[in-house]
Amino acid sequence: MSTKPEQSPLSFVAPIKAPVPENYKALKEILETGTFGTALDQIGTVHFGRFMFLEKVTPESGEEYYAKFALFTAYDGDFKKYVDDFVAVVSDFFNAVLVHLENAEGLIPVQKDSEAFADYIKKYNQPVKVWYSAYPTLSVVKIRQLASNS
Repeated sequence: MSTKPEQSPLSFVAPIKAPVPENYKALKEILETGTFGTALDQIGTVHFGRFMFLEKVTPESGEEYYAKFALFTAYDGDFKKYVDDFVAVVSDFFNAVLVHLENAEGLIPVQKDSEAFADYIKKYNQPVKVWYSAYPTLSVVKIRQLASNS
């Protein structure tokens, strides 16, 4: 049995483009209207994923908003294949999100250049200091097989 972890973490945190309050609202709406479960099931390598907003800003006048957009996932396998799978399955979602993030000009549509999209993700991927998994050598596929047999 391999001791190499099957899973890898992604901790993507990118600044929201100016005007930040308006772009934050647009991103929030995209997330509230999106359906990701079916797409992530189709990809079949994502253990979990969550979107968050970070760095709350509370102006003296106006509504509070957040300055950063974050995506945290645990996925199986190679980073390039992971990105290519996302481009193949949920490119429309990422095209909509990237419009509202800094330094994403030229990446849309992500289908045009998945390598540039992968480089952008790497640029904003935060290093993970401690990584724990209760099942480090089990892939999503294997976990589903085990669950269906129980």
